[in-house]
Amino acid sequence: MNYLIGIIFIALIGYIFEQRRHIKFLEQVNHNQETHDVMTAHQLELTRNKVDMLELTLNTIGYNVERFEASDFTKREPSQEQLQEIWAEYQQLERKSRSAQVKFEAELELRGVE
Repeated sequence: MNYLIGIIFIALIGYIFEQRRHIKFLEQVNHNQETHDVMTAHQLELTRNKVDMLELTLNTIGYNVERFEASDFTKREPSQEQLQEIWAEYQQLERKSRSAQVKFEAELELRGVE
């Protein structure tokens, strides 16, 4: 009887250690998934910023994306006021991009990713 109780006790201790190991593994998987989600969201934000900057570049040289979609590839020179608006929008987008980059780097640093 004592042997049976000893075996059950040792089995329970082994089971507890296995569960603790499994919990640590699941926490690591969760951390990795959250880090992946942060990186994916940042990549999506970078892609959106690139698209916006390319649209601004096209507007600067006289083309329009909406006209491209309608198969109208004529070039129209933007006025000085339009160029100033495009420049202001570009600077705003650049500040937003820098802010997102700093936020992303801080998030990765908090997660311990280099």
